[in-house]
Amino acid sequence: MLFVFCTSNDCGYSWLCQKPVHRDGILAVNREGRIVVANSEAIRIFQRAGIDEKPIGKSIEDYLPTSRLMHVLESGNPEYDQEHSLNGMTMVVNRIPVKVGQEVVGAIATFRDKTELKHLAEQLTGVKLYAEALRVKTHEFMNQLHVVLGMVQIGEFEKLSSYIQQITNHYQMEIGSVARLVKDPVLAGFLLSKLSYARERGVNLHIQGGPVWPSLRPELTEELITIFGNLIDNAIDAVEESQKKEIAVSLSFDSGVLSLTVRDSGQGIPKELHEKVFEKGFSTKGRDRGYGLYLVRQSIDRLGGRLSMTSDPEGTIVTVHLPYEDKE
Repeated sequence: MLFVFCTSNDCGYSWLCQKPVHRDGILAVNREGRIVVANSEAIRIFQRAGIDEKPIGKSIEDYLPTSRLMHVLESGNPEYDQEHSLNGMTMVVNRIPVKVGQEVVGAIATFRDKTELKHLAEQLTGVKLYAEALRVKTHEFMNQLHVVLGMVQIGEFEKLSSYIQQITNHYQMEIGSVARLVKDPVLAGFLLSKLSYARERGVNLHIQGGPVWPSLRPELTEELITIFGNLIDNAIDAVEESQKKEIAVSLSFDSGVLSLTVRDSGQGIPKELHEKVFEKGFSTKGRDRGYGLYLVRQSIDRLGGRLSMTSDPEGTIVTVHLPYEDKE
């Protein structure tokens, strides 16, 4: 349901004028091309683009000459997911004709700032990485329960005690080492599940460093999940064909800078591809890949950080430095 700003009580589009507020801008014109509906988000976007005039009642050709709503009125054909530039702002726009029977009586455009959509996509990517890591942790735990159940059924209680002690010691070492490095519980939990994921792939993942990372703002934790998740996943892919499957993650916090380094024992990245691997959609692994490192760079840029990469036939090292003010 949508809330729209409309100065006319008889505009003919009252079916749009309902709450709550929508995140998309909405603009509607009648058959003469005059603007009859503009919601509050549309007006906010126009104002950000430097257009302060009230839109209602104005000709769309005068108010927004490049809107293409007149083209939709004349052709009767919708246009979906089109990029549109408005005074330097890039938006994603859908334009749809309004028909009564076979007659086009108006047109509606819905649009959203592309930067907001990108931010949403990046957040969802971070959530996806976190969910996948939790799935792996659950799978590993279920496997261990099956072993315990099997030992109980065959009566191997002494070996069962030894097995449980071994698991307990192992997890205490892992949890202790990560907890000493990362104070943030969400990020610490994510890293622990990445350790499980690496084991599932037959990779030795080591997390080391110091001093302890401080508690983080929630929005920074989301960005770091995207950065860590994609860098570690890429490193795991890189060592897949190597005899030595080793990955070392180093963390440090010094003088207001969070630093992380991911080092793998893969076969390296050719020098001519060092910049290309961070481009959107570039991948040597096939279709529908090539977004991980692009999202890493986007997150680092958004946080005002720096990224460097070195690579040779013995492996790749990616280092990230992020400014952070520890208010504690």
